[in-house]
Amino acid sequence: MVDANLDTSSALITKIVETSIENKRGEIPKDVIVAQHYIGEDISLDRLTVKNLRIYNPVRETYFEMDVPSLFIAGQDVSTDHGVVDQISEKTAGVVSLYVLTDKGFVCVSSSDRNTEVFQGIGWLIPTNSPIYTLLMREGTWYGRDYDYIDKEWVFTGYQLLYERGEVIGATYVSQDQVQMDSLREQLLSIPVGKKGVPYIVDYIGRVVVHPEDEGKQLMDYADIVNLVFQRNGRIQYTQMDNETGRPTKHLAFFKYISEMNWIVIVGSTVHDLYGSLYAIRLIFIIIFGISLVVAQVLGIFLGRRIAKPITQITKKIWDLSEGEANLSSSLEVYSNDEVGRLAEYFNTFVKKLKNLNDLERHGIDIMLRDTQMNALQAQINPHFLYNTLETIRFMITQKDERAVEMVKLLAKLFRISIGEGESYVTLRKELEHAQLYINLQQYRYSDRFSVIYDIEEPLLDLYTLKFILQPIVENSIIHAFDHMGYDGVITISAHAMEGKILVSVQDNGQGMDRLTLDRVHSNLRESSKINSVGLRNVHDRILLNFGSEYYLKIESNDEGTEVLMLLPYLTLKPKSTYISENSKPVFIY
Repeated sequence: MVDANLDTSSALITKIVETSIENKRGEIPKDVIVAQHYIGEDISLDRLTVKNLRIYNPVRETYFEMDVPSLFIAGQDVSTDHGVVDQISEKTAGVVSLYVLTDKGFVCVSSSDRNTEVFQGIGWLIPTNSPIYTLLMREGTWYGRDYDYIDKEWVFTGYQLLYERGEVIGATYVSQDQVQMDSLREQLLSIPVGKKGVPYIVDYIGRVVVHPEDEGKQLMDYADIVNLVFQRNGRIQYTQMDNETGRPTKHLAFFKYISEMNWIVIVGSTVHDLYGSLYAIRLIFIIIFGISLVVAQVLGIFLGRRIAKPITQITKKIWDLSEGEANLSSSLEVYSNDEVGRLAEYFNTFVKKLKNLNDLERHGIDIMLRDTQMNALQAQINPHFLYNTLETIRFMITQKDERAVEMVKLLAKLFRISIGEGESYVTLRKELEHAQLYINLQQYRYSDRFSVIYDIEEPLLDLYTLKFILQPIVENSIIHAFDHMGYDGVITISAHAMEGKILVSVQDNGQGMDRLTLDRVHSNLRESSKINSVGLRNVHDRILLNFGSEYYLKIESNDEGTEVLMLLPYLTLKPKSTYISENSKPVFIY
């Protein structure tokens, strides 16, 4: 519990620091807008009026001198009048600089940071071969992080190009410290750690950054702190001399690394401070445990003698059941109202259920096999249909046919119907609607090469059937039947009641199949794994798996076309189970 609290406290402090960082990062875009407001649009570059500056190239770490053109804002030379950057800096509470574009890169000519050391100050160069120069010229505005070599810390930065009549003449620079130290210190030191502990922060060289008393103190002389700095994240237990007693005291701390600041947050206190109240609780638990152990031994001896005899009977019966073929009709006869009697009763109930489960085993395996096959077939038809439909749209796009847009709309509607509610059964009306949408898509591609005739008995439209059984067959007719036909293709979709069943037919007047091809297809239907057509195989297998061998998918063909016949059950209600074949008989466990 103590470890969890310390870990939670260290995570909370880390989150506070990270949130402070993000808040400061968010100020940079606002500072750029403020700078743009104060600079305005009255900007010009006077290339005849130049000023000799001492330039620092941070990439090569070299100094040189060069003449820099004068940048004027509202008629004022910013290299001699720094009022603009000072006004912006006062509003943003950050560093602001103005740069002039030269053949060497961007040169800082005015800055609110006008100390003797050069850090983004006057004379600072952003060379043409630097990443910042490339990004700024490409993007126009760029945000990032720079290292402050004076204060030895990272800062958030923002750059924005300056233009004169559409031509880049310079850039604006703004920066902010990554965190507001005063506010951060106040928040961190308000978090309690035990009774005496306080959270504190050290940097990567072991210097204390935040602490109520020791800020700036160097801790690298302590071996434990050195290990902590290198580990960066984890839990540490160490010994330190107590300033009051002069005795070595054990300490426990959790620590987490903040990468953007190179800081390590440490939360801990003395072990006695953290666990002191738990020591008394531990002693109470030890006493209670000792008493309980003695009582348990006495009761164990007494109850053991009473329970041993009937337990032996139960053990012998279980041994008998474990030998060879179990006699599941046998039961225990233990006459007792205590726990042993109930155990015997539970055992007898278990044997009865085991007998029922044994009866269900074969039926259960059959159900699992069929469910697995059905799921595989259902998953197979969707990508197959998607591939062929998208291939149609791709064909239209390659032909630069403007009707491709309408095809995409039809495809969206088609998928909305296809997805449905994840059901396995739909009405024949909905299945026809799905097939009609697919036919409309294909008529775009084949330029009305074929037409469709519907001959459906009205009462059959509200009956239930398998989902996705018409579209794959219609697809076969469109793709294969009319390959060598120009126009006048006809597909006839019919459905009629026949002796308490439904006979669905999809007939075309296409090129048909010769006897050898038809015999091969019939042979493949009897061995479904060999069928080349994913769609045809899928429909055939799903009909057999769902409805049994009484129902079928059959193909007839000659020189005048091909007809696919499906015999389906007459379903007035939607089936609740995945399939309703002749083997699906309910079995109950009692």
